[in-house]
Amino acid sequence: MSGTSFEAIATAVRQVLSVRGPIAENDLLAVLVADGIDLGPDPEDMLTDILNEDAELVMPLADERWAWIPALLDGRIFTHRLSALEAEHDMIGFGPDLAPLSMLTESQTYQRLTDGSPIADVSPFLDGDILAERGVPEMVVGDDGVLLLQPGQFATLGVGAGDLVGLRVTAAGFELAAAGELTTCEIGPALAAVLDLRPDRPEMLDVAVWTACAADEGLFREPVAPLGELLSAGGLAQEGDWVARGGFDFGTWRVHGRIETIAARYELHDDEALAVLATVRLYEQTAALVDAVTSAQQDGDAEELVGIVSQLFPPQLDPAPSNGDLELAPDRTTVRATLKFLAEPAVAAAVLAETSADEERGAVALGLFAESVEPLAPRAARPALRWLRAKAYEGLGDLEQAEQTYGAAQSLDPSWPLTLMSLARYASDRGDAERGLALLRRAGAPREHELVQLLEHFQPAPRPGLGRKQPCWCGSGRKYKVCHLHREQLPLAERAAWLYQKAGADLFDGPSGPLLIQTAQARARYWDSPDALERAIEDGLAADAVLFEGGAFADFLAVRGSLLPTDERLLAEQWLLVQRSVHEVLAVRRGEQMTLRDVRTGDVHEVRERAGSRQVKVGKLYCARVVPSGDTMQIFGGIEPVSIGERDELIALLDDDPDPVELVAFLSRRFAPPVLQNTEGESLVLCDATLRIADPARLAQVLDDEYDRHDDEPDGALAWFEHVITHGIQRIRANIELRGDELHVHANSDARFERVLATIGKLDPSATVLHETRDPAGDLRAVQQLAERSAAASAATFLDPAADPAIAAALEEMAGKYEAAWLDEPIPALAGHTPRECAHDPTRRPDLIRLLDSFPENTGRPGTMSPARLRAALGLS
Repeated sequence: MSGTSFEAIATAVRQVLSVRGPIAENDLLAVLVADGIDLGPDPEDMLTDILNEDAELVMPLADERWAWIPALLDGRIFTHRLSALEAEHDMIGFGPDLAPLSMLTESQTYQRLTDGSPIADVSPFLDGDILAERGVPEMVVGDDGVLLLQPGQFATLGVGAGDLVGLRVTAAGFELAAAGELTTCEIGPALAAVLDLRPDRPEMLDVAVWTACAADEGLFREPVAPLGELLSAGGLAQEGDWVARGGFDFGTWRVHGRIETIAARYELHDDEALAVLATVRLYEQTAALVDAVTSAQQDGDAEELVGIVSQLFPPQLDPAPSNGDLELAPDRTTVRATLKFLAEPAVAAAVLAETSADEERGAVALGLFAESVEPLAPRAARPALRWLRAKAYEGLGDLEQAEQTYGAAQSLDPSWPLTLMSLARYASDRGDAERGLALLRRAGAPREHELVQLLEHFQPAPRPGLGRKQPCWCGSGRKYKVCHLHREQLPLAERAAWLYQKAGADLFDGPSGPLLIQTAQARARYWDSPDALERAIEDGLAADAVLFEGGAFADFLAVRGSLLPTDERLLAEQWLLVQRSVHEVLAVRRGEQMTLRDVRTGDVHEVRERAGSRQVKVGKLYCARVVPSGDTMQIFGGIEPVSIGERDELIALLDDDPDPVELVAFLSRRFAPPVLQNTEGESLVLCDATLRIADPARLAQVLDDEYDRHDDEPDGALAWFEHVITHGIQRIRANIELRGDELHVHANSDARFERVLATIGKLDPSATVLHETRDPAGDLRAVQQLAERSAAASAATFLDPAADPAIAAALEEMAGKYEAAWLDEPIPALAGHTPRECAHDPTRRPDLIRLLDSFPENTGRPGTMSPARLRAALGLS
């Protein structure tokens, strides 16, 4: 862990780049190390993390140097010609003209003009309410957004439609001015030199301009024509956020980039990735026709509808080709050559992933596309198109038709893996583990495949003691092997876990995937490990919250419930009626079961729980969802410990129907590092300052009046304390020492530190700060960081109360005073009541007893609280 905070390192990075200008990362690292910045055990990784995440407005240039953009652009001015709408609404569009400035608005400094008036970077997608408040129609705001000024700003400036305005970068914000006489600027050669660094690709326009500015200190120092006009005059090509040399083919470049992305994402060869892209383009054309049909139907335009529908029929073969052979037209040949790649399962799966089949519009388009092109596809690719049609039916919620279509795909090719895998999922939902495993074996699924493992776990074993040729146990008169041998079913209590896993099968990849990620992030917030998010997803609580509080289980039951065995479907409907609650453990049989009392309802449940029963303790509180499972009760999704102090707050949250993120964030607070505070409840920050004093003798006199004088130090230094009384005990707030003409101030919170510094500033306005440090110590991680920084320091000598009876007596006296004060202090764990109040209230006394039971027993060490003494004082002994 670094000895210098991320924020301090980021500040140092900005300072170096501000003074030295753009610099390569290795050179930047060398400068920081030379300046004494501690980057921890892995300086390169630390600096990379800082540059990529924490250094505000520090950006890479096209030549791979890093620059602090405010310093790089300081004093430079960029102009823009106002349109009528911009002049009317006091806004400036973020097009190519102001592209180099758009990122600056992330900083508060550039959310205002130099005259102090605020400005706002407004997006039509995110800030519709702001635009509506100003009366700006969203459709007039481009995708890049606008810089929204105060009403009347242009009128005050004396500019209107067609006039040029300039924005100059200053340390105090943007300076807005009417652009007067323009100077000549040859930006073309400067940007061409930047583009030559990577001639085979375009460059981001803002990055290209920044790099050109780094190479030419004189660029944009005076008002010049708008950047967009300069690009055109310089013969450069510009599209969106990109700029390139004239004649650059942006379309081809985008296609190649898309192919590379698809190939990397799905581990495909380039020709396979090209086939995926081409197939998706065909799908998108179908989707556009579907949209057109929908629009024509809504508008009632019958003639247009007929024209559109005629485009939806599949292309036909030429019945009488000139050479007498049956041929496809060239476009059909291309389509056929593209579709042949669908025979490869990885390609078909990639096509599905690149479409939006989980939405109704996308599902309709996918089904229509697959049906339309199937006559053109080679025979080997047709099972894939049937499989895609089945996926489309699933997206529309028609599982019966989907299963039939999977069956049709299987008849075309009994060994095509994706069809078999999909049918195995249906077999699992229907509770037929035998058939599911048979399909998976034909698909070549490995033993470690999650569905294989699931079905093997719930595969019923043959009845013990019953031979294959013996009469079946059901009384049908048929032999066991032809009756129930392969149709045995586990008891519902054992299949409950199977039902739960069926419901969670598509959580990550389905519509609830983004919500699961958000919920898992809340779970992993305090987990300091590289795989924290992955662990949180597998943890169980996040998925369970998404299933129930997030509604995914209800969606599963609505869509796939018809496939479930009847008893499982009825059980699932019961689960939807069960609320998560807080439970008290009444009894435990380790590894078998436990008895829980629902704190909210008073209901008592006998819960079969092997793993959970090994973790819980009698008398403790836990949050869980206790659900029926056949002839018993079970818990799925984990069991979370709840402290007494959190009980009422959690119950109130559960009563308020929390969303998954809110619930999981609450239950995951227990992983947060313990918060360290001083006796006034302020977060610990170890603060030190050294000030130069012009008249030490005079300051000593006024400090005597303001603070409590302490015994002078042996070296002649004068000392004062600021005191505060908490829990009936006088405590030190701040320590002040005067050595010669230097005053040293020490405090353990920002508030205390600022208060003392402000007082000294009033007592001696001429005092100047020579040195100041503030080291956060508000949690154990911060304390660990401070400890690592001081690891090389010599060990301190601590007073040993066991060796000094006077010290032991003083500590015991202090502990006694604290205990006496604690009895009448409002305690958060007791819902804000005092221990004495709870002792006299029979309804709250159990909470007090639980709290005292959670205290560590007194080991006899002087100065520690004694639960036994507290019980005696409260009459609970």
